[in-house]
Amino acid sequence: MPATRGLMMFLWQSNEGLNNHDIHLIMWFVGIIALALAVQAFAFVMAASFASKLLLKLESLAERTEARTSPLLTRTTEVLDEISPKIRSISANVEQMSYTVRAKCDEVGETLSQINRTVTDANDRTRIQVARVDGIVTDALHTTQQVSHVVQEGIRVPVKQMAGIIAGLKAGLETFVKLSPFGKRRE
Repeated sequence: MPATRGLMMFLWQSNEGLNNHDIHLIMWFVGIIALALAVQAFAFVMAASFASKLLLKLESLAERTEARTSPLLTRTTEVLDEISPKIRSISANVEQMSYTVRAKCDEVGETLSQINRTVTDANDRTRIQVARVDGIVTDALHTTQQVSHVVQEGIRVPVKQMAGIIAGLKAGLETFVKLSPFGKRRE
């Protein structure tokens, strides 16, 4: 803009080299520039008007929002101030409980490990004892069978021999009785 003003001042002061046609063109250009500036000023005024209306609406909206949210924010702040010590206390208690639970879990884990070792040891010992008892019972059964066989043979052979002896004695006695004078009478 300062350059345009400078050019205009130069052209109006030096009228000697200008003719009517040039002056007429300069006036048209100055009119166009003035019209453009007037349109620009009008647009700026309209924009400022809309901006002021928008600012008024935003301000009223902000006031309503502040009026509605102010009690809520105040109450929220009061509640937070009120429950803040409780939350700290709960947080500390939860932290303490987590340490206690962790320690107890470690103890339970150790106890379960000991129980598992004890049960495994008892199971191994029981297997060994069962195998031992099984061996003892098997040996006892074999020994009993052998004893039974020996007893059977030990009793059966002498009984057979005794039966044979008794049968021989009986046959001898019967023969003797038949040959004796007592045996002849009966017949």
